[in-house]
Amino acid sequence: MNPIATVVSVVAAAIAVIIVLHIVLFVFEANPTNGAVETIADWAEWLTRWAKDLFTPDNVKARVAANFGLAAVVYLAAGALISRLVGRV
Repeated sequence: MNPIATVVSVVAAAIAVIIVLHIVLFVFEANPTNGAVETIADWAEWLTRWAKDLFTPDNVKARVAANFGLAAVVYLAAGALISRLVGRV
């Protein structure tokens, strides 16, 4: 596999992990003042600002899961597509 394609895949997966970690921490009500939780939330918010309030269910946990979950899937799909295209070159 092309090393650039590998880097693209790893970066996309790392971004998805950060976003999914934020979803899990939010849904299970982790302490938002904890440094690690706060850092993950900040990163996830920055990475998913384009998906903010795309879905607006009344339940806040469902809103976070839907919007951030969609962003994680988009990052994984885009990473896979770009990786495949770069790998062909």
